[in-house]
Amino acid sequence: MGTIVEAVVPATEFALQGTSESLGDVAFRLERVVAQDADSIMPFLWVAGAERASLEDALDTDPSIEDFSLVTDLGEKWLYEMRWVDRIETLVRTIVDERAVLLAATGSAVTWELKFLFLDRDAIRSVEADFEEAGTSFDVHRIYDQREGALGAHGLTNKQYRALALALERGYYDVPRTTNAKELAAELGISHQALSEQLRRAHESVVDDTVGMSASALSESPDDS
Repeated sequence: MGTIVEAVVPATEFALQGTSESLGDVAFRLERVVAQDADSIMPFLWVAGAERASLEDALDTDPSIEDFSLVTDLGEKWLYEMRWVDRIETLVRTIVDERAVLLAATGSAVTWELKFLFLDRDAIRSVEADFEEAGTSFDVHRIYDQREGALGAHGLTNKQYRALALALERGYYDVPRTTNAKELAAELGISHQALSEQLRRAHESVVDDTVGMSASALSESPDDS
């Protein structure tokens, strides 16, 4: 079973930040292809939010691009084939090497939002370490099993998920408890305060995503009285 990971990478540490700086509100979106070629990562991007001439002038001088070519012109948005500089290719290839598939990517002047399918949960930590070693942030916002769908994530970050899962596994929620917060924090290698905050936010996300949704649905239901 696969694991879906949604992460955010700063534009300044990834791709097309130079073009975004020049044009402002320009937006980028990955066009998925049937097969993912390990030698050509993220090859096709839709671009919108700028005049084509200005856009191509900016792409010409963008330090993250080796070359580009127009594939489709729809008047207000364009599909380009991108050939990235080695730094970008190498960075994204670390994900492919960990048996992951890039499902979606949207970029702006501030951030890139990336969505991956991982075949191995342990590989997520490896990718985080690889990005950190390359000096690039890889901030995981959501993580969930593929079969659960987006709602299965409950909006949990990777750290919140790990803390919650370990607490459940070790019996933190059992009556009586078979572990305590100090022991969990030590096992995770974080402070007691950090664990408390992660669990608090995790509880809040789960409650909001379950009870909150149910309450909303009930409020919209006809009155049975």
